[in-house]
Amino acid sequence: MNEVTNEKIAALQGIILEHANAQRAALASDARREAEAWLSKEMAKLDRETLAVIADAKARSEDIYRRQILQAEREKSTEVLRQQNMFLNEALKKFQDGLVHLRDRPDYDKILTALAASAVRNLKSPAPVRLRLAALDAHLGERIVNAVNSKIPDAGMVFEGDPAPIIGGCWVQSADGRRQVNADWLSRTQEAADILAERLLPLL
Repeated sequence: MNEVTNEKIAALQGIILEHANAQRAALASDARREAEAWLSKEMAKLDRETLAVIADAKARSEDIYRRQILQAEREKSTEVLRQQNMFLNEALKKFQDGLVHLRDRPDYDKILTALAASAVRNLKSPAPVRLRLAALDAHLGERIVNAVNSKIPDAGMVFEGDPAPIIGGCWVQSADGRRQVNADWLSRTQEAADILAERLLPLL
């Protein structure tokens, strides 16, 4: 009797252990699948985050590069403009210096006479018109007035003894002083600026 009971107990224990082993295997399998699914999900998430970080870094790098290029281009343009402006100013200064040195020529009075006559024609004012010169050229005043009046008798030009605040050339004014043609060297230099810029800047 005891032997039969022991056999039944042993058989029952075997069934219980077998069932437990089966459940444990099933649980282990489920746990492994869940772990693999979680790991796969996390790896996919990590891959996406990695790609996002790489894309962001690339975008930032490209943006920095573009800004550096734009900055370099702006600096280059600024430097080119600075150099062009400096070159043009030097050219204008040399041009003006050349005009000033016309005073050293023996025919300087004829140059001033031609300037004054041209100014009279541009002024288109009734006689008399007044001639003003730089202080250094005052001694030429009467000679220039006589030469202009011989060429343009209707001008009735008179020499104004009060020196003009100029470095050379002349001013021609209407009798009432309301109209004036500036044929001095500074005015001529300023008039030549556009021409010099048009001719010189393309060469830089």
